[in-house]
Order: sequence, then C-alpha cells, then structure tokens
Amino acid sequence: MALGFGAAYGVTVGRAQHAAVHRPSAAQVRAATVAGIHGMIPLQAGLAARHGAVRAAAVLALALPLARKLGRKVSPT
Repeated sequence: MALGFGAAYGVTVGRAQHAAVHRPSAAQVRAATVAGIHGMIPLQAGLAARHGAVRAAAVLALALPLARKLGRKVSPT
C-alpha cells in the first residue's frame, strides 16, 4: 500500500514538474506548485501506511479528491 501511494505521488508531481521544466511559463509553474501541494496527500498516506497506520492512510487518500475540488474554488498557492 505504501508503495502504491508513493508511486501516485511520483506520477502526479513528477509529471507536473517535468512539464514545468520543459515549458517554463507562469501557468505551468503554478500547475506544478499546485500538484506539489496536492501531492503531499498521497505522500503522507504512503508514509502512514509504511508505519502501519493503514486506516489513517486510507482516510488521507480520500482527502485528495476533496482537496482538488476545493483547489478549484480557492487556490492552494
């Protein structure tokens, strides 16, 4: 479970960072920053799962869609 959350973090944040490096515009950098902030959720879930808190990891993982939805209304940056 921890490995899955770690992979989700790497894919989500890595893709946005890669795009910002290759097309460094304000919009791309802002999107990479938002992805990094939202990416902290699966990273924290992975760390929790690694240390045996599987239920806490699942609750954290459920927060990601909510964070993305709220991020459209109020910028996390």
